[in-house]
Amino acid sequence: MNALAAVDATPGLSAYLAELEVRLARAVERREGFAAEVADEALCAGGKRLRPLLCFLAAPSTIEPPLAPGVAVELVHMATLVHDDLVDGARMRRGVPSAWSVFGADAALAAGDYLFACAFAELADTGDSRAVALLADACLALARGEAMQRRQTRNPETTIDDYLTRCALKTGKLFEAACLLGSGGVPSLGRYGLALGIAFQIADDILDCAGQTQETGKIPGSDLPTMPLLYAAQEDEIVRAALAGGPLDGALARVAATEALERSRAAALDYAAKARSHLGAEPRREELETLTYAVVDRAS
Repeated sequence: MNALAAVDATPGLSAYLAELEVRLARAVERREGFAAEVADEALCAGGKRLRPLLCFLAAPSTIEPPLAPGVAVELVHMATLVHDDLVDGARMRRGVPSAWSVFGADAALAAGDYLFACAFAELADTGDSRAVALLADACLALARGEAMQRRQTRNPETTIDDYLTRCALKTGKLFEAACLLGSGGVPSLGRYGLALGIAFQIADDILDCAGQTQETGKIPGSDLPTMPLLYAAQEDEIVRAALAGGPLDGALARVAATEALERSRAAALDYAAKARSHLGAEPRREELETLTYAVVDRAS
């Protein structure tokens, strides 16, 4: 994501992210035990820290950087990755073995639960009950999105609207929460985050379809059905059969022969533009705007 170079130069951001890593490690060490050890392995796998970045960019420049919200949203994100890898049977994440493949399913389940608990503990320490309620709402959306994905799996009749609803629940709502937590509840920034999250997920699914695991951190085809595959299934019976539960080998390669990738990129661009439309006179408007281009450009 080269377009992020300008965002990386935002005054105060490098110090914020450095302190965020310290606080993340401290949060995971809240309680001793095996769940904490497994959670620490997930933390060491790294990540883009995009959700804490949104907290920082959405915050008024006149206040202290929002560290507790940034830590909380990242811990929730980490928890979902640990659980998703377990549910999907994904043995690798960002080039390293996933938690469940190393420590077992029970340990990964406990570690994900532990990370969720640590996230809420971080916000509870601030005494801000509104922030806790906001994050809880995002987590409920995540659970609903995961249930929706289970229903959509092996269902080639899944509509694009249903897919987009799932993207909003599984990805957009946590982006929204990051912006709301950082900004102190500015509704327009929440709408920005929701649209940006959907654009990000569509771009992620385009990359996933192309097998770019370094960028997505996932095994190709682990999050079915995706927009490119749904569009391709309208034109290609082999892709449609793969979505219905048939072999995925060969199906991903056939997507490029259809218009599915172009249609998906257009949708991602539309959501990125929608995100920009919600921006006003925010102190870091330029950086927030740049981010909308960066999340889609990586899938070009």
